[in-house]
Amino acid sequence: MLGAGAWTVLADGRSEPGGGPTSIRNPDPDRYDFLMPRVKFDCTMEVGDRWNAFPGGERNLLLALEKVVRCRVLLPPDCRDDSPHHGADYQFNGVVDLTDMDELRKYPFLFMTSSGPYVLSDVKKQNLGRYLNEGGFLLMDDCVHLNRSLFYKSSYKILQEIFGAGAVKRIPNDHEVFHNVYDLSRVGLPYVQGEDFGARGLFVGERLAVFLSSTDIHCGWMDPGRSHAGESIQMGINIIMYSLSH
Repeated sequence: MLGAGAWTVLADGRSEPGGGPTSIRNPDPDRYDFLMPRVKFDCTMEVGDRWNAFPGGERNLLLALEKVVRCRVLLPPDCRDDSPHHGADYQFNGVVDLTDMDELRKYPFLFMTSSGPYVLSDVKKQNLGRYLNEGGFLLMDDCVHLNRSLFYKSSYKILQEIFGAGAVKRIPNDHEVFHNVYDLSRVGLPYVQGEDFGARGLFVGERLAVFLSSTDIHCGWMDPGRSHAGESIQMGINIIMYSLSH
């Protein structure tokens, strides 16, 4: 079973302090209502931002989540320097690399982003398929560079290599993920930048197991001044709440 005990909303709305490097480097899922680990991987070419770009995006999203849902989250440190890459793994709600199924099973939700193309080994693809089939959820969002959807296209290809041709489908605007907390059914996938292919997803049975975006909603979390930043935060909360209720 994935993430046993990882989602228990607290009645008094207590929230965990930001914490130090050790708590964020190896967080204990049983201490928090929600964690948002990143998937670590290597791009096949150096283009724009890597897997660890802009951790402040998650912080802003989690701050909004704890206010709306009244849950206990682990906040990454407030990253105030101007560098998009903050390097150290402890800046995140955990880091996984798809090689260890026991580690993957600790987390019912994973986040994956970069600007570059990438490939996964057969072992990593097998583990990702097992993780999703066993109930895990993966949010994949292109960190757009020069309006090229390199990460998105690699993700689309890899998901179809794992689950078969045609497995990645358009998510219709009337799907629950667009109106479970915030009603975005008229907006659909918020657009921040890049190529807009619409919200795509991979379904395991009737359950949405992967949300794939080309429009850099993570950049909307990072920069409140960006177009549709508020809707990007709302979309992130909707995605999280969908994943934790299915």
